[in-house]
Amino acid sequence: MNTILALWSVPRSISTGFERMMMERGDFKIIHEPFSYFFYAKERRAEAVHMNVDPTAPLDFPDILAFIRSEAEKKPVFFKDMCYHVISRADQEFLGNFVNTFIIRDPAWTLPSHHKLNPDFTMEEAGYEAQTRMFEMVTKMTRKTPAVVDAEDLVEDTHGVVKAYCEAVDIPFMPQSLTWKAEFKPEWKTWEKWHLDAADSTGFMKDMEQFDVTVHDVPRLRDAYESCRPLFEVLYPHRLRAR
Repeated sequence: MNTILALWSVPRSISTGFERMMMERGDFKIIHEPFSYFFYAKERRAEAVHMNVDPTAPLDFPDILAFIRSEAEKKPVFFKDMCYHVISRADQEFLGNFVNTFIIRDPAWTLPSHHKLNPDFTMEEAGYEAQTRMFEMVTKMTRKTPAVVDAEDLVEDTHGVVKAYCEAVDIPFMPQSLTWKAEFKPEWKTWEKWHLDAADSTGFMKDMEQFDVTVHDVPRLRDAYESCRPLFEVLYPHRLRAR
């Protein structure tokens, strides 16, 4: 079986932009948030806001994993997903299927962006607790720190951060993958409304998002920020640095 490279994220962390870069490489089969079907369509743990359900997609956790593994028999696989989609089932056996990597972003940015699309998101969906737990699980399992990309670093120094990521996971660095044609990718159909910025992008661009509020304007967001920021700070010191 070929490598399965996983990027574990929180919502609104530029993870789909990172996935778009991986698409541009051309050497990986890309699978987009496969475990969202388990969380939203199978377990129904929260309302599936703006979800376009594909009736052919696997829903059961073992079936989703089997699908990913079957694709890896043909070609190396890259998938990105939310930690909170899988944390209820994540254990050493599950995580051992993948090269596990993480993308993080300051909740001062993710929470207003999330609020814009889903004002009633739950704290589980904010994603930081699950991401911290998974990071700690992977670190303990592998006895080394997994690759962590910080979204703001990625935008500020795309070349350096992506190169460092490629070195960390032992894949070739392809500078040509850092820019692309603006287009909507079929892999994003399930969550189409959530990925319009990624579809409009041609690279990792600053100030693409416009927010109506900040975390200081809405009491609920302020409370969420106070809960999420310390969790973000657990991973932040481990972020990749450009060499």
